Amino acid sequence: MSSPRGWYLAAGGLAVAALGLPWTGQLPGAASPARVAVVAGLLLAVGGLRTGRDSLLRAALGAAVVGVLLGGVQASPGRLALAAAAACLVLGCRAAGRRLLPARQVRGSAG
Repeated sequence: MSSPRGWYLAAGGLAVAALGLPWTGQLPGAASPARVAVVAGLLLAVGGLRTGRDSLLRAALGAAVVGVLLGGVQASPGRLALAAAAACLVLGCRAAGRRLLPARQVRGSAG
């Protein structure tokens, strides 16, 4: 898939799926805040794509990372779907030529 729109649709679909999937294996009470992070990430991503503000897309990626890491790092269907949604968001931004993640600066040898 090379179309940014396809990646964005995949990211949105996976994020919505993450809301309905079980978040088992977490500390008691951690699933609800993780789902709040999913909704926040969705709203930020939609706002960033509609307005063209990359800072909102970075915030959406941050919300997804918080949602994945909230309560530990055990694999669960909800976490895996959210992690896949974040990856699709990054790939969509790269396909569209947007800078979502900071680029590494290559330094030449000084001597």
